[in-house]
Amino acid sequence: MIRGRATRSRGMVVAVSIVVLTLVALMVTSILNAVVADRTLEAASADSYAYVGDLMSERVATFAGAASDVVEGTASELERHGGAMSDEDLLRALTDRLEREPAVGSIFVATPDGHLTAVAGVEPTGLAAAEDGDAAYTRLLVTPQEGGGSSLVTTRYTEDLEELDTTEAAIEYSVIARAWYQDALANDGVTWTEPYVSARNGEIVVSPVTSVTADGVTAAVVGADLDLDLLGALLEDIPLGSDARAFILTGDGRVVAAPAGAREELRRILGTTDSAPSAADFDLPTVAPTALDQAGEAIRERGDTVSLEREMDADTGLDWILHLEASAEDLTPSINDFQRTAVWVTSLSILMVIVAAVVALRLWRPIRTLRVRAATDALTGLANRYEYARRLRAMLRTAEQSGETILLIALDLDDFKQVNDDHGHDAGDVVLAAVGDSLRASVRQRDLAARVGGDEFVVVMRVSERASAVELARRLRDDVALAILESFHGASGVGATAGFATTATTGYDAHTLQTAADDALVAGKRVRKGRTYAFGHVAGTAGTAGDGAPRDDAGETSRPADSLPGN
Repeated sequence: MIRGRATRSRGMVVAVSIVVLTLVALMVTSILNAVVADRTLEAASADSYAYVGDLMSERVATFAGAASDVVEGTASELERHGGAMSDEDLLRALTDRLEREPAVGSIFVATPDGHLTAVAGVEPTGLAAAEDGDAAYTRLLVTPQEGGGSSLVTTRYTEDLEELDTTEAAIEYSVIARAWYQDALANDGVTWTEPYVSARNGEIVVSPVTSVTADGVTAAVVGADLDLDLLGALLEDIPLGSDARAFILTGDGRVVAAPAGAREELRRILGTTDSAPSAADFDLPTVAPTALDQAGEAIRERGDTVSLEREMDADTGLDWILHLEASAEDLTPSINDFQRTAVWVTSLSILMVIVAAVVALRLWRPIRTLRVRAATDALTGLANRYEYARRLRAMLRTAEQSGETILLIALDLDDFKQVNDDHGHDAGDVVLAAVGDSLRASVRQRDLAARVGGDEFVVVMRVSERASAVELARRLRDDVALAILESFHGASGVGATAGFATTATTGYDAHTLQTAADDALVAGKRVRKGRTYAFGHVAGTAGTAGDGAPRDDAGETSRPADSLPGN
């Protein structure tokens, strides 16, 4: 007994010693960190600013890249149509792209003979809401006239592209004389224009443009106006304090985009000039691109303000410069405070770690049990409907990225109600549990088996190139049918019917894949229960013979997979 107490005492001493040494080590580390932070304050400020510059540059590049993608996609679609599309097809194509990409304010297509089609989204607010009603899009058609000038036809459409009204006016406008048109012809691929004043709304815009060729001849020029209001909102969200500002400039100091807080000032300046304002109009200090360091940036102090000039990454294709301004106090407040609070923060952190560890140890098992119960069907041990939907989407995303094929099998028990009626619900539970055991034994750990209804089950499997989806579905259904027969003597009248579909046929949308398997199951049960049916190969669905007979994978008339006798 004495030896046991001594052993426990030594163990306690060792444990306490380890805790004390850990605390001391943390305290010493905190003090050293404070000393190092004081010596590297200036470097940390520059690093913080550079990090924010990288972050903002990445945001702007992503935003602008979306507009470039719209132009490339539109140009590719025109090339597939030989360089030209009907007005109706072009309108639908442009509105579809506008709906998918909020970074674009409008898309325009110009032809060498001077015709222009421009489509812009409408976002009514205030008085515009009362005037525009339920207008969603505006299309501008510019047609050159023989006597000079052009006619402009403006048409407003609803979200469903129903025409609301049309107006026509004469304007002095030449498509082929516009700078963006010339830029597109002078460059290969997508190129960005210099900022210019839009003839549509009088705002400063910048556009990615590209030319479309057909049979070696220029057939059209495609461009898109970047939505600078959205870009301004993005520039407003700077993690450097409320007084920080961000602008996008050209290399010669002209303003491409201003933060949302400076948009009114930008419009005021535009009222006095017909060209893009300069950085000087906003009292912005700028540096020549040649003054930037090897990393393409320069940091300078002007009184209490620190400014950063940073080039966009070369692979973006943008020759813009990001200008950031922030108060010097906002750059490193946490580092200054760290010297005074390091010890207290460390002590509090240690206490929180200890408390969190104790709480985690006490709650780990109950939480794990609750999580398992929340995702599992209690009777069969399979995934429940919620867990099935979550994992199915995840499996499809992964499979689409890797190019794998996903097989989804929908199973329904035939005449299961008779078991409950004749033998009671306990007997029905025995059958369902047997089905669950069979499915768990038939699928791999990375696959998914779920109970999604009373007697409805779903299995989702990854299929290799050498595997046969038909054989996998047949084998799984036959295993389930055998498990039902062996569950108890009263289950002899119960069978299983399966319908399946693969992503090779339906694509990687979860709803489409599930619906296809369900359709195969329902249509198959009309033909004969207790069999396995593929989507598109069952009478009443796409892919059937003219006589309504099911077809196999080769397109030949076939019968469902053989199953157990009497099932």
